Amino acid sequence: MKPIFLILALSFLTFSCSPHDDGPTNTLETLPVSQVAMATKFAKDSITEIPLSYVRPTVCHSFYDFYYVRDGLTRTVAIIALKENGGTSCPPSQTTYTIPLKFKPAALGTYHFKFWTGANTQGVDQYLEYDAVVNH
Repeated sequence: MKPIFLILALSFLTFSCSPHDDGPTNTLETLPVSQVAMATKFAKDSITEIPLSYVRPTVCHSFYDFYYVRDGLTRTVAIIALKENGGTSCPPSQTTYTIPLKFKPAALGTYHFKFWTGANTQGVDQYLEYDAVVNH
């Protein structure tokens, strides 16, 4: 999960205000995945959508991209949201949204997916973990 924090730190530097810019700022935040509808088998070189659900913490958050890291046949995934900091209030929102992750396996084998669900009270990252076989 340390790469997520590095990405966030770099994004804060990229999106930070300059002394001449008094306009609204936007920040990127990593949001946990709350639910996954995961298949157990995939076909090589075929695109399959994996529906991921997440909760937007405020109405100012919107989907931006996926945090997606490949390590051999292991995939680590989280949601990256854009938070608009336009100076207006951001009421809380516990609305669940579902977004498809497009997955196209390029090799045969068993893929291990780790969907980040947040950190526990000790700060240890937690994951929903699934294995999926690509055998044809």
